[in-house]
Amino acid sequence: MKISCLMPTYNRIPAGQFMIEEALHSFLLQDYEDSELIICNDTPDQQLKFDHDRVVVMNTDKRFETLSDKIQFMIDNSNGEYLCRWDDDDISLPHRLSYSIDKMRGGRLEWRSDNYFYCPKEETNYVTGAGNTHVMSLWHRDVLDKIGGYPPKASGWEDQAFNHALFNSGVSERNGEEIPAEDIFYLYRWGVSHKHLSGSGGGEEGLQNHYDAIGREYIAKGVFELDPHWREDYVLRSNEACVQMK
Repeated sequence: MKISCLMPTYNRIPAGQFMIEEALHSFLLQDYEDSELIICNDTPDQQLKFDHDRVVVMNTDKRFETLSDKIQFMIDNSNGEYLCRWDDDDISLPHRLSYSIDKMRGGRLEWRSDNYFYCPKEETNYVTGAGNTHVMSLWHRDVLDKIGGYPPKASGWEDQAFNHALFNSGVSERNGEEIPAEDIFYLYRWGVSHKHLSGSGGGEEGLQNHYDAIGREYIAKGVFELDPHWREDYVLRSNEACVQMK
C-alpha cells in the first residue's frame, strides 16, 4: 500500500530553506517505507536538488495559478494508492504514515487526526476539535472520483473545500478522530513564515490575493542543494508536551 506524500513549496530560499529541509527530514525518518515524497517547487529560476530513490523533486518554470492546481499536478505525477499532504512548514513525527495507514484498514477511504500540537514559535500547545485537519489526512486515491477531484481553483481554502466534499459525499465524518496525546504525529507550526496562507484573512478573495502577492516577491535565483535535518528533537519535544499535560 504505497503512500504518496505531496509537498508544495515556493520561494523558501534562503530564509526558509530550513523548513523544507526539516519537512524533508520528517519524511526520511518515517518508519513506513512503502512511500514517496513529491516536492513541487514552482519558483521560476530557483531549483531545488536532492537525490534519493523515494524523493522526487519537480522544479517548474512557471508558478501555478492556485495552490490546488499545484496539488493536482503532484497527484497526477504520483504513484501511490494513498495520498497525503506534506506541508513544507510543519513537522511530521516518524510514526505518522504507519499510524495513519493502520487506521485505513477495513476499507476506509479517508482518515485524519483531529488533535495535534500547535507550535507558535517555541511553544507546544495541545489542540483538539479544530475540525479541519486536512493536512493531517490520509486518503485513498478513489476518494477523488467520489468527490469530483481535488477542489479546483483554490489557494488557502482548498483544505476546507476538501473536507466539505468528503462530508457531503458520505466518505467521512466532518471531524477527524481524537487520538491519545502520546500518539500525536503532527506539529502545526505558526509564525515561522509570512507566507502562511491561512493567516492572511479576507476570505477566499483575500487568500488568493495573498497567494498572488507572494508570487511577486524577490526570488533568489540559482540551484540549491537540500540538506535534510531537524534543528531540534521534535519527538522529544512532543514527549515533553505529553508529560506536561498529565
